[in-house]
Amino acid sequence: MGIEDISSVKTYLSFKIGDEEFGAHVSKVLSILGLQKITKVPKSPDYMKGVINLREMVLPVIDTCFKF
Repeated sequence: MGIEDISSVKTYLSFKIGDEEFGAHVSKVLSILGLQKITKVPKSPDYMKGVINLREMVLPVIDTCFKF
């Protein structure tokens, strides 16, 4: 593989939901987290599992299987 070929290489993060596979370009991925404690939010939609604290920011946790 020459230098010209390397510059055209595209890298993706792929993941599976159920039987379907999805991908996102790595430039769109901010971080990959391990399992964390999820705090439930009363009266939230069914697809929202709760929130997590990430670096002093409150982030929603969405069940993509349910949402999509």
